[in-house]
Amino acid sequence: MSFRAPSPPSTGYSIIDIRKPSIDVSSIQQEKVSRPPSPPTSSGTSEDAFNGSDLVDTILNSLDKPMNHKSIPTYILYDKKGLQLFDRITQLDDEYYLTGAELDILTKKSEELIRRLQNGSILFELGAGALRKTQVILRAIEKKKIHVTYYALDLDQHELDKSLASLGEFQYVQLYGLLGTYDQGIPWISKKFTNCDIQKNFLWMGSSIGNQNRLESAMFLRKLQRMCMEPGDFFFIGFDKRNGSEKIELAYDDSHGVTREFIMNGLNHVNRIMGQENFINPTEFSYHSIYQEKQGRHLSHYRALAETRIIYKTSQKEYNILIKKDELIHVEHSYKYSLGEIQSILCAADLNMVDYWLDSKNQYRLVLAESRPFIFERNTEQVQNTLFPSKEFFQQEPINCYQCNEGQFDDMEIYNLGNIDRSLLNTNKTWPVELLPTMHEWQELWKSWDLVTQHVLNLNTMLYERPIALRHPFIFYLGHIPGFLDIQMSRNEIDKELGTTDYTEPKNFAEIFERGIDPDMDDTTICNPHSTVPINEKDWPSIDSILVYQSNVRQRLLRLLSFWESEADETQSTSWINTNPDRRRQARIVWMCFEHEAMHLETLLYMLIQSPNILPPKGVAAPSWRLTAKPTRLSPLKPASTIKILGGFVMLGHNDDESSDTLNGKLKKGASSQFGWDNETPRRQVKFENFEIQTRPITNGEYYQYLQETRQNEVIPAAWIVKDGKIHIRTVFGPCPLAEAQNWPVQTSYKQAKAYADYKGWRLPSEAELVHFRDVTTPFNGKEETNKWVNIGFENWSPTDVNNEQIHNLGDVWEWTETIWDSHPGFRSSKLYPGYSSDFFDGKHHVVLGGSWATHPRIAERRSFRNWYQAGYPFTFSGFRLCR
Repeated sequence: MSFRAPSPPSTGYSIIDIRKPSIDVSSIQQEKVSRPPSPPTSSGTSEDAFNGSDLVDTILNSLDKPMNHKSIPTYILYDKKGLQLFDRITQLDDEYYLTGAELDILTKKSEELIRRLQNGSILFELGAGALRKTQVILRAIEKKKIHVTYYALDLDQHELDKSLASLGEFQYVQLYGLLGTYDQGIPWISKKFTNCDIQKNFLWMGSSIGNQNRLESAMFLRKLQRMCMEPGDFFFIGFDKRNGSEKIELAYDDSHGVTREFIMNGLNHVNRIMGQENFINPTEFSYHSIYQEKQGRHLSHYRALAETRIIYKTSQKEYNILIKKDELIHVEHSYKYSLGEIQSILCAADLNMVDYWLDSKNQYRLVLAESRPFIFERNTEQVQNTLFPSKEFFQQEPINCYQCNEGQFDDMEIYNLGNIDRSLLNTNKTWPVELLPTMHEWQELWKSWDLVTQHVLNLNTMLYERPIALRHPFIFYLGHIPGFLDIQMSRNEIDKELGTTDYTEPKNFAEIFERGIDPDMDDTTICNPHSTVPINEKDWPSIDSILVYQSNVRQRLLRLLSFWESEADETQSTSWINTNPDRRRQARIVWMCFEHEAMHLETLLYMLIQSPNILPPKGVAAPSWRLTAKPTRLSPLKPASTIKILGGFVMLGHNDDESSDTLNGKLKKGASSQFGWDNETPRRQVKFENFEIQTRPITNGEYYQYLQETRQNEVIPAAWIVKDGKIHIRTVFGPCPLAEAQNWPVQTSYKQAKAYADYKGWRLPSEAELVHFRDVTTPFNGKEETNKWVNIGFENWSPTDVNNEQIHNLGDVWEWTETIWDSHPGFRSSKLYPGYSSDFFDGKHHVVLGGSWATHPRIAERRSFRNWYQAGYPFTFSGFRLCR
């Protein structure tokens, strides 16, 4: 990318009308004006961006509904007078706090906000408005001498001219206005600026996201993400918090009456659009304002003061619309967000939160999200609860407005349902998603594998490294993953309907890469059955040949998945997986290979973190601690709060017997709807006594304090490293200072965890206790969360802070238990993968539960999944909490 030299200060800007069918980017400079034009004089009845005969039908159709189903489109509020009134509202800082709160963040944190902008990048603002707050950002960019091209998207040319003209002179920022709607702006941006190797940054401020319900917001962000954003692009979004009722009610019904005038002006605008002075008589309606605290939304309606009737005739129909006394006509809503709801919205939109900032009074969040190279569907229950509130949830705060309740989901066909994954709408009725990963999930897994093995791992210098002596060199794992998949497909002939089931060439790769090593730490000569691998570097296959092999094996699987998709399309149901006597067993093998690859992705990462040559993941934003040099004081958390749980019984595992695969489509009674490994079966009842357990894992800061107290400063966890005489935590982004990571869960071996527990006079929980604890601490309640957002599936690329205010239920790290890895009543070793579990029934391994930041959600979110590691093995992403 080439960078421009500084240019003379300019007050010029261009307005690009993207409402036109075709825009030539090369013509932009020709539209440049050297001096801001004077906006045309506005009159009370002047034309605006909304007037037009095409809106007549929209208004009529919205009103011609049964009682309590009526609405008026929100955009009628924003004619010229409406925009002026809204600007007055935003200046009522003592009551309408949103603008002042956002401006407070921008003023104090502007340098932090822009530090990720690249020279030559582009900044798009959606619904630009008056640009009062934007000017703060642009001035910070100018001060840092970052070349940026700024585009303000709005649909009123008068206001766009006026706002851009107010910005003043810039040397490093080029200014453009985009005249059009969101729906016109998104495809324009997609066409002009994707695949251009230019960083794109989006601004959506003013809590504009709250003007849509949560599902609409998620779908809008998802559309923009998929059409316009690429890895390395950022999105700044303003979210109003779930503040107290009095504060919000005053913000939307101020004591000066400006908001009331703003809402009521909308009816005058309707009359102008309809061409009748009293199409709807404003004097017969009042402004109805209400905040629903449980649902976190403010609602605006017109309330009929008396029964009235609307008479209107078009060329197609004569309307006679009855409006009853006290009937509500919906016009606007404004949703407020807890942090968990923000994360749910971003998760649904395939975006990841990078950082957020709060204003001085803790009223408002400005969130930075990013588009990443891959995305795993995760936290699906929380996402669905946020996007699809139940009917019972609406009934907790009843209001006689269908549009505010289940009516908000009536127009779902406006979304492109065919592109929506199961985590949002569960629209795929033909693929058994609970059992079998979709083709999309496989492709995302491969993206993650390729990112780690080709960017985090330097193929030119690191292939033969063995940062953990108990593991093979990195090159083995690059061949092992496709090799395992190819071996299972051929050995079980799962694609026999498509032709030959021979091993993929070169066939000898199956011998080299079949199975890795996991030796006994006490006697490394004792090891599970494994492949014989080359000793000398020169005897390994070339990396190019391994990558070609990988590609060919992937293509083999894709052909099979495509074949199954055609079967699914023919049946138009999930029954196809049980109609063919071989199909369920074949699906199990594909599932097994998926989870095998996902588990090895995590294994590879904990190996890579031990290498000093690890590279940061390309296209993933560096964490904040990498960008700031501010000193942080080491101050460990106070001891975690605890929960006391009465003794009882807990059900462990599930029923997924491999033998049921071949019962001609008939599952055994009580069989699980999910596949599982042999150690997960059968479902069994386990008794536990009364116990007390901490609500979060032990942190790095607490563990460091323990080492200080016990004078074991030289015996640090393998996840730590000493750099420049100070403790750091290993991450994919390099060593993180202990002070910055002091509240992350510590990562230790079982022996280290037990020693800590013994010192504190506690113990580690059993498997039954930890499972029951997770069962009784539900992950979502809709308020400012009592539960920490689950960090799994690369939500973050490291552990994240825990605290004493929230319950940590899952994620960040696996959790050690005192339960020995062993057989249990009813256990039967897998015939598809002999020795998967039983090879390690040696009394030296312990059960770990949950999942880490690098664990695939299909694994971490399956309640029955169990993992295990040797008690002294220190390298895994495993932590612990105390119990007694």
